[in-house]
Amino acid sequence: MKKQYKKYFFLSIIFTLFLFALWIVIRYIIDPVGINNKVNLGLYKDVALAYRIQKFVELNKVKPNTIILGGSRVHYLNPKDLEKYTNDKVYNLGLSYATLEEQYYFLKYSIEHFKIKNVVIGLNLYPFSEVLEDNSSDFDRDLFEDGFTIFNQIKHYLDLPLFKYLKYAYKNEYTEPFYKDGAITAYHQSIVLKNNSWEKRKENSYEGYYKKYADYLEWGETGLNYYKQMVQLCKDNNVNLKVFTTAINVSQLQILEDLGKMDIYYKWKDELAKIEPYYDFMTINSVTKNDDYFIDTSHIKQEFGYLYFARIFEDKSVDVPKDFGIKIEKKEF
Repeated sequence: MKKQYKKYFFLSIIFTLFLFALWIVIRYIIDPVGINNKVNLGLYKDVALAYRIQKFVELNKVKPNTIILGGSRVHYLNPKDLEKYTNDKVYNLGLSYATLEEQYYFLKYSIEHFKIKNVVIGLNLYPFSEVLEDNSSDFDRDLFEDGFTIFNQIKHYLDLPLFKYLKYAYKNEYTEPFYKDGAITAYHQSIVLKNNSWEKRKENSYEGYYKKYADYLEWGETGLNYYKQMVQLCKDNNVNLKVFTTAINVSQLQILEDLGKMDIYYKWKDELAKIEPYYDFMTINSVTKNDDYFIDTSHIKQEFGYLYFARIFEDKSVDVPKDFGIKIEKKEF
């Protein structure tokens, strides 16, 4: 009898391991985020389920020469608009809710593993706050040391909410890619614009940032120190660096005014100028005063992203509003 029990015990273990392996294989085949793209089931790939991991994997496939770093405002910028000036392979490393820590590690990894010639950084005030809202991101610092190992792959596929994804993916009616070369596509933007009116998008964005600035915006040195390290990385590796602040609708500047936090805004810009020259688009100007340029109060429409690069690369052939983008020289101290 004991031998029979032992036999059933081992068979149970083997069966359990088989089911576990099968569950991983099923998730691998379905591939919700589009990490491996081995089997085409016609399902929508939801990159938003694992932005950081997806970009890490794709970055290693693309092996770019130019990268652009920043938050969601950068995420909307078309790499083709930047390729016009760099004439090489560009990858958009913009991430929704990106922290300076994440940007630093992506930059460091890119410089160490690829022939990076140009880096463009789009800066936003909020990530420099000492207190940041938990965004439940999939950022994993060990990924940059170990790579996307078998263990990390298994963890990735197990962490995904598969049934929730399949329920959404099955009903999905979208046919074109939402992301290309790391960037949000014009097609994705069109869906965002179609789903809500400008008034609703503006209201939601305004309310979200009002709460974000009120609850979390505090001056500190952590984000600034990561930015200093990013600049130094580029200098140490002879990388051509361009820095700019991302434009916001003037209504967001009014939030800072109403909350009594304009001192943080001015201090931030002053500290940036001590580190590296930059182009400042986060001002009151003819673009930021015009709602037609914006998706919401925070993001410029992709079709106007070329204005950033034309100003940054001083392209006189492009008609850029004269007050859009002020060059700030480095302050000596």
